[in-house]
Amino acid sequence: MKSAVVYRSQTGSAKTYASWMAEEVGCRPEPLENIESAAADAGLVVFVSWFHAASIKGSKRFQAFMAEHPEKRYAVVAVGATPMPCDLWPASEHEEAFRRSFPAESYPDLPWVYCRGGFHFERLGALDKIAMRIYFKMLEGEIARGNKREQIALDGMREGFDDCNRSYLEPLLEQLGLRG
Repeated sequence: MKSAVVYRSQTGSAKTYASWMAEEVGCRPEPLENIESAAADAGLVVFVSWFHAASIKGSKRFQAFMAEHPEKRYAVVAVGATPMPCDLWPASEHEEAFRRSFPAESYPDLPWVYCRGGFHFERLGALDKIAMRIYFKMLEGEIARGNKREQIALDGMREGFDDCNRSYLEPLLEQLGLRG
């Protein structure tokens, strides 16, 4: 079956995951804007994008394509800056954020995976830089109240980081039957 990988990326992390996913399924990654041509004859379409203000950028465009082509299989790679599931960041929080863009009642069987990306303040657009400065101030308030989790988040964002890791795609590859 032919596959397509389409993506939205602002600072490069989603594009990195799109490239890795495309290698796995044997295609070239294409920007979401090219979905019509990239996925025209694909049986599987994988959408890779990033969390922005607790929703996935481009999800409305991807959903419109899904509605127009119900005969295809779909999957999503959701990229974010929070750590992979752990005690401080339970998987349920990633699920909750994913479901803001792809509600369970509308997309109950949509395979997806959360992958930690990176944070590069210098690559953000002007409006996102302003929003992040406000967010940093909010985190500082939480830190002053003793919230350890916000301290970890703020430290990582202030310093910048790249935690892209190809192994984070493995659960999705298994869901898609591409792993044993």
